[in-house]
Amino acid sequence: MTKTHIMKAFDEELGELTTMIAAMGNLAAMLFAESVQALLQSNIGMALNVIDQDQQVDALKRKVTDRAVLVITRRQPVAGDLDEILAGFKIIEDLERIGDLAKNIAKRATVLVAEPFPQDIVEDVERLSGLASAQVRQGLDAYVSRNAEQALIIRQQDDAIDKLHTALFKKILVRMTEDHAHVVGFVHLLFCAKNIERVGDHATNIAEAAYLAATGVLPADERVAHDGSSTTSTDIGPRDHS
Repeated sequence: MTKTHIMKAFDEELGELTTMIAAMGNLAAMLFAESVQALLQSNIGMALNVIDQDQQVDALKRKVTDRAVLVITRRQPVAGDLDEILAGFKIIEDLERIGDLAKNIAKRATVLVAEPFPQDIVEDVERLSGLASAQVRQGLDAYVSRNAEQALIIRQQDDAIDKLHTALFKKILVRMTEDHAHVVGFVHLLFCAKNIERVGDHATNIAEAAYLAATGVLPADERVAHDGSSTTSTDIGPRDHS
């Protein structure tokens, strides 16, 4: 077989691998969106479906990983070609985690079926999850198209998710001090909001892997997280010193 034929066969295998990763990504992104919908709409049927379908994400991970290992074994790629496959491995891991986070949100949704949330908080959660969902899908698009410029733009979008999550975290803490009857529900919602923010982190990782696949190197500058929820005081409001 000529070198040209070998390169063409390898390109085809890379293309198949990319298509498989994109399919896994579409499933993970869909389950994440549905988990948030189930949470906010008290839809236990949808929540249970997300929990069940996470097994499909895990199965796809195994299938795609096996295919990537086969390509490496068969073609023994070097330099840029190897970087593309390594980027795929990175994305596979992040997609599995997104599926896990969606399952975690869905599990909490089954507990919060009858829990009412203030409309402004519902809208904030919808906005936060919308940003995270868009970032996941855009990161996958950048990977499929090998668009390094788009990958860098998506990477910077995580700042907006971090800042919105911090604001939402503080708002929920305030409501917990005002509405003691629904404290347990708010605690579950805090964990769900954190899971949504973590999806944004994994989407950013996907964008960085997309940049690696397109250029052969990771972004030069270090990403700085702006999520301040871990340093937010739980001491909300004035104390009663009487």
